[in-house]
Amino acid sequence: MIEQAKLLRVLQIIRMLRNGQGRTLAQLAQALDCSTRTVRRYLDLLGEVGYLVDERINRRGVFFLFEGEPKQAPFFTAEESALLEQALAGLAAGHPLGAGLRHKLRRTTELIPLADELVDLQRGRMVQQLSTAVLERKQVRLVRYQSADSGTSRDRVVEPVALTEGFEQLNAVEVSSGQLRTYKIRRMEDVVVLDHPCVHPVTEEHLDLFGMSGPTWLPVVLRLTERAYRLLVEENAGARQFTSPDLASGERGYVFRGQLRSYLGIGRFVLGLPTEVRAVEPEAFRVFLREKVARARW
Repeated sequence: MIEQAKLLRVLQIIRMLRNGQGRTLAQLAQALDCSTRTVRRYLDLLGEVGYLVDERINRRGVFFLFEGEPKQAPFFTAEESALLEQALAGLAAGHPLGAGLRHKLRRTTELIPLADELVDLQRGRMVQQLSTAVLERKQVRLVRYQSADSGTSRDRVVEPVALTEGFEQLNAVEVSSGQLRTYKIRRMEDVVVLDHPCVHPVTEEHLDLFGMSGPTWLPVVLRLTERAYRLLVEENAGARQFTSPDLASGERGYVFRGQLRSYLGIGRFVLGLPTEVRAVEPEAFRVFLREKVARARW
């Protein structure tokens, strides 16, 4: 698992330096949550395997990653190759041209994924492990999970309950606190399935639309512009059943009437669209929003 974590960090460096803007050692270290000395070792490794890493001294040590022009462009993309593979599958098993065509196809295909694709593969593997843990009711360790609230990165042992729609989040019980929480897959560096069985009897009924938990259901009413409505249902398809056209106000918009376990999830959505969403009730939710705005660091 340690080697996989190192590989993921190297791929993240490649992705960050490919955009042409460059990063300093300090910026890379902060993004990867490691020391600048560790980042320097990763950059040296990239140089050893053939990447051209350039440091602009006159720009206070900003690093760039340059990729040489390919010697020969591939004849087929991955999508084209998949289509050709399907066509070749229709040939008879002993067709005299089949073996030669397959050999040429593999020689002229873009088979090596880019850094972004490898990161996606890593996330896919984690989702598969989490799905298995949910079915088998086993605890898992989220390796170096990055918390958006505290800004820290540390391991967390949890008991998976369910993966949300789109496999972007994990609803799980935090073993140390016994509380049901939501964890984003993209903030996990790795996942380790443990041999310990889950001990907290929690069901998805304890979670609201945004994957939040709480002791009671809280009613919330919002007025949304058409754009805000589209963003809401794209982010959470389950919200559609609680939303209807706003006929009473005479405006072109929608009304959301839902029961939630916490103001955190819906609050983040509302604060992200301050001119597109109006909190109608309850007053406690409006107070929650005003307190969040008062603590803003803009």
